Amino acid sequence: MEGIEGGPLVAARSANALCFFDWETGSLIRRIEISAKHVYWSDNAEMVAIASEDAFYILKYNKEAVENVTAADIDGIEDAFDVVGEVQESIKTAIWIGDCFIFTTDLNRLNYYVGGEIVTIAHMDRPLYLLGYTPKESRLYLCDKDHNFVSYRLLLSVLEYQTAVMRRDFDTANTMLPVIPRDHRTRVAHFLEKQGFRKQALVVSQDPDHRF
Repeated sequence: MEGIEGGPLVAARSANALCFFDWETGSLIRRIEISAKHVYWSDNAEMVAIASEDAFYILKYNKEAVENVTAADIDGIEDAFDVVGEVQESIKTAIWIGDCFIFTTDLNRLNYYVGGEIVTIAHMDRPLYLLGYTPKESRLYLCDKDHNFVSYRLLLSVLEYQTAVMRRDFDTANTMLPVIPRDHRTRVAHFLEKQGFRKQALVVSQDPDHRF
């Protein structure tokens, strides 16, 4: 045993496996063969990022499948998690905002992952560590080892729009679109196109070359 982490499930890390257990019963939910160094749950407990030394994996937690299971094998419940994405990137610090996974890397980049796409927020000149996000100000806050603080603007409206799209909730996404500044909409359109929503992308884009 190398470590235990909390969240909706208890995560026990060993040298070659990560085991998720139910808090109340202690029963094994799922065993995953990976040398994990950290586990990051989203606030709604629907998504989890598992970080190893040189990569991270985004999984969707199927709570309903776990609650309705009738049988489990030696590795737990097969349908407990679905793998959504895999990124060959080493994470230093990370947080979730909706379905968007924000992280810093060993190469001093500040990125976020959503829907299989990596968006670079900033190239940093030194190692910085994520502290949190203030939705009211749409700003990410970080600090260095000497406790010098840095912030970057990251529009909540864009993150909420992308989260709604990932959940296929286009009614909510459409209500958020007017709030997104026009100079950010072409980037949003490229995101839609990568998710396979070309029709919506053409409507959102502000770039004539992209639209036609």
